[in-house]
Amino acid sequence: MILLNRLRLINWYAFNNVTVPIGIFTLIAGKNGNGKSVLLDAIKYALYGDTVFNKSTENKGSRTVVSYTRGLLDVTAGTYMRPADRIPNVYTHIVLEMSEAELNRNFILGTVIETDSGNGFRTQRYVIENKTLDDIKHTYELDGKEFPYSAAELQKEYGLKMMDATNGLLRFMQRTGLHFNNQQMATFRRKLRSIMSYDPEAKIDQFIRENVLEEKKVDLSKLIEVKSNIDDLNKNFELIDKEITELDEIINTFRELKQKENRLLADDVKIAYQKYLECEERLKDCKHNMEIAEQQMKFDIQMLENLEVHEEEIRELYNNAREHLNSMDCAKAIEDAKKALDNALAEKERLKKEKDALCCFQTKINELLSWFDKMQFDVINKKILSSLTYNTVTKAEKQNAVRMFLSQIQEYRDKLIENRAEINNFLAENQKEQNKCLKIIDAYEDKRVIFSEIPEYVALKNEINREFTRRGINSEAKFAFEYVIGISDEEWRDAIEAYLGNRRYTILVEPEYYDIADDVLNVSNNKYAHLFNTKLLMKKDIKPEPDSVVHFIEVKNPVAKKYFEWQLGKLHATAVDKVRNYENAISKEGRVSVAMDSYFLRFDRIKFYCLGLSAMELNRARAKKNLEKLRQEYMAVQETLNDVNAKIAYLDKMRGFFLDYNYDACEEYDKAVSECMKKETELKVLEEAQKNNIEYMELVQRVEILKKELENIENERGRLQEDKFRVKVMYEKYSKEKENIETEIVSVKAKLQEYECKNSEVYSKAIEDYKKYVDNGKTGPGGPLKDRQRLEREVNEARRQLISKQATYNALRATEKPLPETIESVAEYQKRRERIWVDNRQEIQAKLKEQTQRYEEIFKNEFVLTILKYCETARNDIKLINAELANLKFKSHYEFDVKYVKDGSDYEKIIEYAKYLKEREKLGVSTEQMSIEDMVLNSDNKGKELEQEIKRIVNHITENGDKEQIDSYADYRNYMTYEILLTNDVLSKAKLSKQSGYNSGAEVQIPYMLILLSALLMIYNEKNNSTRLVFIDEPFAKMDPINVKIMLDFMKKQNLQMIFCAPDKTELIGNECDVILPVLRTKPDLMEIGIVKIH
Repeated sequence: MILLNRLRLINWYAFNNVTVPIGIFTLIAGKNGNGKSVLLDAIKYALYGDTVFNKSTENKGSRTVVSYTRGLLDVTAGTYMRPADRIPNVYTHIVLEMSEAELNRNFILGTVIETDSGNGFRTQRYVIENKTLDDIKHTYELDGKEFPYSAAELQKEYGLKMMDATNGLLRFMQRTGLHFNNQQMATFRRKLRSIMSYDPEAKIDQFIRENVLEEKKVDLSKLIEVKSNIDDLNKNFELIDKEITELDEIINTFRELKQKENRLLADDVKIAYQKYLECEERLKDCKHNMEIAEQQMKFDIQMLENLEVHEEEIRELYNNAREHLNSMDCAKAIEDAKKALDNALAEKERLKKEKDALCCFQTKINELLSWFDKMQFDVINKKILSSLTYNTVTKAEKQNAVRMFLSQIQEYRDKLIENRAEINNFLAENQKEQNKCLKIIDAYEDKRVIFSEIPEYVALKNEINREFTRRGINSEAKFAFEYVIGISDEEWRDAIEAYLGNRRYTILVEPEYYDIADDVLNVSNNKYAHLFNTKLLMKKDIKPEPDSVVHFIEVKNPVAKKYFEWQLGKLHATAVDKVRNYENAISKEGRVSVAMDSYFLRFDRIKFYCLGLSAMELNRARAKKNLEKLRQEYMAVQETLNDVNAKIAYLDKMRGFFLDYNYDACEEYDKAVSECMKKETELKVLEEAQKNNIEYMELVQRVEILKKELENIENERGRLQEDKFRVKVMYEKYSKEKENIETEIVSVKAKLQEYECKNSEVYSKAIEDYKKYVDNGKTGPGGPLKDRQRLEREVNEARRQLISKQATYNALRATEKPLPETIESVAEYQKRRERIWVDNRQEIQAKLKEQTQRYEEIFKNEFVLTILKYCETARNDIKLINAELANLKFKSHYEFDVKYVKDGSDYEKIIEYAKYLKEREKLGVSTEQMSIEDMVLNSDNKGKELEQEIKRIVNHITENGDKEQIDSYADYRNYMTYEILLTNDVLSKAKLSKQSGYNSGAEVQIPYMLILLSALLMIYNEKNNSTRLVFIDEPFAKMDPINVKIMLDFMKKQNLQMIFCAPDKTELIGNECDVILPVLRTKPDLMEIGIVKIH
């Protein structure tokens, strides 16, 4: 057996330079915080490289190698006993003097720790044979002061072989007889820590988990990674399917549009063919009418020629008869009387016309006088004007009164025209105001922001707001324009909106949440939407120019206000001819200079207005109200204008009656009537005298008959000539119509040929259907559409939807080359769909299959079977401990009872599935197979059920993402239940947890300690000559003195070298120890130790 005899510490926490003995049983006594655990940690680190130090009672979680070498005083303040500014390099020595009792031989195991100024450290180890601590010094004196050796100095002084930390530990293990490799060393350290730090009040389950079984967790990272890959592939698969769905919708829209366009084309064909048939029918009728007209013209010419011959014959007879009549004496007097009567009748007729005209004029004058009375206008010479047809007033008086009346009418009309001009001016101004109102309304309706035009910006804003909501952040991302209250001068709107362009709907967030929004942008698909860095913006000191255009924008929000100041603050608002005077300036006409680069803004590219939508809405409502008022005023004044125009038109019409009249026409007409009566009497007297002259009367009668016949011939000629002209006009009309119809037929044929070239199948079907429609009496299907306008609207809507879907598709995939946004580009979309289907989708399907297989492989072999393997290993270890416990000569016998969980939980399902897989492996079936010949149907069904159940469990583990839950499933210790069985004179394999006193902790400390000692004895008893060190901190806390004595006797019998640390029961323990080391902290940076050695 190899024993630890002495320990030397130099610069290890508050032990600056101490050397103490270590016995078979050693008690380190002292209150908490005085350095008991510091000694134990030094031995464990030097001998076993254990850096899991005991917890500090002063600075929680602060114990590290550097905290020991530097001597950490206050973890919060960062103060040290040996600070780097005072002692750059600290040299720490932990030296163990060992002895082999059987061989009576000593050796030294030394550890040197060098801590540099940056608190990095290097550990080296060495072995010195056949030496004791009395033979080796680890310090030297210089100028009356004592200094520790560095590793190099110590090596030089004693000719040592220094080893690095790893090789040094392996050498220590060989020299102490343990012969551990790195993995065995880790297990041994854990068992040492278990007995040193176990909780005596822990429940059995907790005790076995934490102190007996090794902590091993299945690595679920691969499973989670592969599941994440599968999820990503599924997401990509969904994205591709979504894109294919979008492409299918676009292609279907192309197809629907084509169908509707074909229906329109068929209707166009039917309409054109119908027109063609109508033209053919009209051409046929036209030709027929031309033939009839031509025949009628020939007939009229022939009748005129015959009438000419007949007229010559009658005229010759008439002339001969008249010549005989005029040769008689009495005929001359009668002829003169007739001429006088004809002249008198002609004069009477002339005067009658003048009289009728004067009477009509008098009627109009009377109407005007009545009209002016209604207008309350005083007319001069009203009495004379009412007596124009009477002879009570002279002609000169009448002419003067009419002239003066006409002058009054002209003056009144001029006033009306002046009034009309004023009204027209008012209406023109009213119309201008209406146009202004309409412009405001139309601007709002036509150019208000349409969010469908900026889908990426809307999508990114929604993503950011969803992330804010998920994190419980009471804030909202908004577009920059949403903060604008209004623009103070609307004349500047076009210039401001055109200059800002896309920057109007840049997304703004509160500065403190910018990083979150920026992270959303980094992972978003909407990478081309703009997010402004408000975090940096609010650190800027921005001072806008006094005449900056930004002053026209009203914004209350401080972040948005600073944003617009950043964008517009340097732009001087000036006249178009003054822009040249500034490096940065803008005019309302759109002339800008930006860093001396001058150009005009494109107002026509402003798709919609954004800034100050609420103000625009108020302006629109105000304009709408004002427009209604202006329209009412306009209608009222328009009625007045219509009345004035009606009066002017009436006066203009009446002025047309003021002509040169014979104001004595009535009197002269009466005289002419008397003269005609006189001439008729004279003619009757002469004719009466010739009534008895038979020859004269016959000649008169003959002349009258022939004259009448000549008149009839003249009338017939006129009728024939008129008919000839009418027929000729008709012929020419039909001829022109024939030319037009023939031209129209050529045009219709060309159109039909064009339709046939577009789609011959649709063309032929449409012609065939229309012919059937005609054959059926133009009833039933096949005719032109009755509601063509509805179909045209559907076509236009389909085109709009198609372009919209194309634009949305391209906007969501801005990283790729955009496809054409036209109604003829179906081939490009079909090609893209085919490429995605064949390449991307099939590739992802293959990767998904591969990752799924890998997922199942990891899931079965690296998770389920590994859990089972760890559990079986643990159960085997427990069996070995039980065997060791069975060999102990103790009055009570203890053993573990470890079983798999049987509570219907997920843990039970996983173990059950692991056993199922292992059973199949034993039968020679790989874990990838679903069934085998040798397994019954029930087993297969059970396996499938377990497969589904385990997949549910693993999906729950991986999708939840809860680290605590993942760790719980990865810990094999959760798959078993634990109990300690007690056997003594009274009980046989009774459950310890069911015994009285169990909950107080008193009844479990003995079995706990026995179990932990057994775990170490399993190792020590296998070694022929090794150390048998055991460290126990605060032992026997719950034991009574009798049990303490029993336990100490048991440890001695097991030939263990024990080092106890105890703040109490020191007398009871100390009585059994051969070395007692009381420790005391005399200063914050100094711990002192006493030595009580019992011989």
